[in-house]
Amino acid sequence: MVLDLRRKEEDQAQEQFVQALNEIRRYEQQLEQIQLFKAQYAAQYEQAGRGGFSAQQLMAYQDFINKLDGIEQRQEAELEQIRQVAEQRRQQYLEKQQRRKIIETLIKKHELQRQQAELKAEQKLLDEYVTAHAARHQERQY
Repeated sequence: MVLDLRRKEEDQAQEQFVQALNEIRRYEQQLEQIQLFKAQYAAQYEQAGRGGFSAQQLMAYQDFINKLDGIEQRQEAELEQIRQVAEQRRQQYLEKQQRRKIIETLIKKHELQRQQAELKAEQKLLDEYVTAHAARHQERQY
């Protein structure tokens, strides 16, 4: 019963850890998309700049680049938080795994002790039988 509980706890912890890893991948992909979009927009900005801009166009481009920078920074901060959560979940998973292994080890040890006790009891019965049989055999000879 305890082992089943430990296994369930370990499975839940593993699932939460995997979810955190998936969340990291999702945020990394979003960050890559933001960076790619920003690079494409900067290239467009540079190309358009060769033809000349108005001050208003220049401000609009610059404002949009600043907004993308802000989004990128927030995404990086959130990604770092998610990485910390993933590390916590990894630690929890390892802890649950260790607890399960301890229970399994204790069960195996208990089972081995039980088997050894049974073997001793069987050996004792066998020894008593042999001793009783030998004693009866000696009684018959006299």
